[in-house]
Amino acid sequence: MEMYTGQLPKGFCYIPQDNYIICNPQKTDYNYLYSDSATSCIIIVLIGTDKDGQPLVALTHLSRDVRYNAFFDLVREHFCGGIAVYAQGANPPYPVEKKGAFAYDAIENTVTLINWINDLIHIPNQDDVASQHFITQCSLSLGTGDPNSGLGAYGINLDSTSSEYLKVSNKNFILTPDVRDPDGGLQTLFCIFGTKTNIETLLLRQAGTPFTIEEKNALVSSAKERNWERLCELSDETILDNYSTTPEYEPVWFCDNIRASGRYVRDYKEVSA
Repeated sequence: MEMYTGQLPKGFCYIPQDNYIICNPQKTDYNYLYSDSATSCIIIVLIGTDKDGQPLVALTHLSRDVRYNAFFDLVREHFCGGIAVYAQGANPPYPVEKKGAFAYDAIENTVTLINWINDLIHIPNQDDVASQHFITQCSLSLGTGDPNSGLGAYGINLDSTSSEYLKVSNKNFILTPDVRDPDGGLQTLFCIFGTKTNIETLLLRQAGTPFTIEEKNALVSSAKERNWERLCELSDETILDNYSTTPEYEPVWFCDNIRASGRYVRDYKEVSA
């Protein structure tokens, strides 16, 4: 695994959890799409074409069924013809015990992805007819172990001048908090509370899209119902014990991000949409 600790490359695009990017690699300003720290989540990369035969690439980082389904709807809308699928995550590869119960998130996410792939696999010269979009290539790295050992990062090179053009890899970039969550806690609130609102755009987001006032109000309101402000002062141990389904596998910045989301809720001043 290669580790990049210097300045991020020109055209670098970070895709946070439950965000996505779909773009034509020949007509975008992005040179590298990247996501990381997938524990029970799965990072998915797709390479294919649109209905006009133009090249198309997608990267997303997904956490739960409703968000997988939202992404699959986007694939149906944008892709046409054969698709190459690459995916990494769903760790650890076994149920995680916590407080006498077991969390099956990673296994459930694996089943969701595999079922989707199975429904879209097309083998030529068989009696079945290919759908509008179908899977012709599949490379999966699911349930392979501790994501902090280098198995939690995934990206694709979109620089057409590079020898690694359209290559998918687990190169690992060191990111600052403002890259991971430019709003200082709002992205974390979206991941946790987005599916608990009635706002459709909070199911899955296009990376880099600013949150509207309505979306901010809804996320903060949901967080306040759980007294989220109190998380500002909690210890790492308490946060991991109460707010992680995989406490032994979280990245080093997990607890800081959770506390930042608490501060965001504490300091937020609701305004009219």
